[in-house]
Amino acid sequence: EDGLNRLQLKTGLSVKLSQRLKLTPALQQKIKLLSLNQVGLAELLKQELSENPVLEELTELGMTTEDQQNTLDGEEASNEKVLSDIEIDYFFEDYLPSPSRTRLEREKKNDYLTTEDTLAKPLTLQDHLNWQLNLTEVRSNIYRIAYFIIGNINSDGYLCGSDTEICQQLDVSLEDLNEALLIVQSFDPIGVCARTLKECLLIQLCGLGHKGSVAETLVRKHLGNIGNNQNKSLAMSLKCKVSEIDKALKLIRRLSPAPGQQYNLRKPQFVEPDVYVKKGREGYKVIISDDGLPKLRINTSYRRILRNKSISKETKSFVRERFRSAIDLLKGVNQREETLYRVCEWVVKHQKRFLDNGFSCLKPLLIKDVAKKLEVHSSTVSRIVSNKFIHTPQGVLELRIFFNIGIEGVGNRSFSQAQVKEIIRKIIKNEDPFKPLSDRLIVELLTNKGIKITRRTIAKYRSQMNIEGSRKRNRTT
Repeated sequence: EDGLNRLQLKTGLSVKLSQRLKLTPALQQKIKLLSLNQVGLAELLKQELSENPVLEELTELGMTTEDQQNTLDGEEASNEKVLSDIEIDYFFEDYLPSPSRTRLEREKKNDYLTTEDTLAKPLTLQDHLNWQLNLTEVRSNIYRIAYFIIGNINSDGYLCGSDTEICQQLDVSLEDLNEALLIVQSFDPIGVCARTLKECLLIQLCGLGHKGSVAETLVRKHLGNIGNNQNKSLAMSLKCKVSEIDKALKLIRRLSPAPGQQYNLRKPQFVEPDVYVKKGREGYKVIISDDGLPKLRINTSYRRILRNKSISKETKSFVRERFRSAIDLLKGVNQREETLYRVCEWVVKHQKRFLDNGFSCLKPLLIKDVAKKLEVHSSTVSRIVSNKFIHTPQGVLELRIFFNIGIEGVGNRSFSQAQVKEIIRKIIKNEDPFKPLSDRLIVELLTNKGIKITRRTIAKYRSQMNIEGSRKRNRTT
């Protein structure tokens, strides 16, 4: 009895302070906007325009760029006054133009793009993942495992093959395999390289800052029951409110069960450059394209609803929510444009010789270096670079082409992969077709040029450029 008394449970209230990272819907939208290219952004803006009555499209015709900007400045000030009832200073905190935005050129582009310029090969999931892997500093054995893993990811983004099979086939330890798996699972699109639907959803929740949340617990322990309308029983099981279950389920439904499908394109696609680079008297300048994008503003007529005392609280609450949504969208679009401009401006300065002379002068450049220079997260640069196209004197190119890992040279000099590939291509192009150069001889030639490279890397680059080995290139055989 004394033992039972000592073990008596007591109920009470306690306050616990903890830190938890959560992404608000507005922040999630900003992340999505960063990843969109010109075509995707236009579609999203048109959809928002049709769904949010607070947004309207600017359709003024016959106005100069300066007059149009003056009009926008006046409307912006008017909007700020109108929305004072809903703490507009807070919502517009990051929306007003920054100094870098005023440098954006809005001039009409006179360049005419040919069909070949705007026709791009579809970017496969493996292409996108291998690009990220090549920009990741990993040990050679982990790189080999990660490269193999990427080659065994299906079109939905799931890894085919068990851990045991992969370890046996590559003759590697489970520890090294797990290290490579974590690296690939950290890549974009979020949720890729999972073995099961549960793992795919958990990767996404963790990446979105919901680790330890109700949503994670539901996926981890009750995935089979979340679609059976058992919200009350789930709430009892997790000892939480039904409203928390409802909110968690809404979050889970927004996750992608097949993250790789966005790269499952079968036909070439016509592309619209997101950025133009033009050479003027003072050097190269960056122009962010707004072709095809609806110019949105906030409809000021809704202030009558907010000030009308006869309107119900529910209606005013709805209008305020729509205002917040509209402002978050405009801020997100502005942030995307600002970030894209800053990244491209820095890249253009770094790759000036490439813009002048072509791929033989492309310098090594890592995402983390640009992120550090611009004081943003590496994932922000990765998203803004992904799926974007830039119109340069060297043609219409994927923006990600400018990012490539360096290869060590003599002294402190380094060469980009693109530079080395171009040198290899020229060496093979100029070789004697009856006495083609072996990979070993190409290594010697590159060494004489001050490039430190292995025979295995030469073979890898040849394969990526679809160039056969010396035996198959021999015209005498």
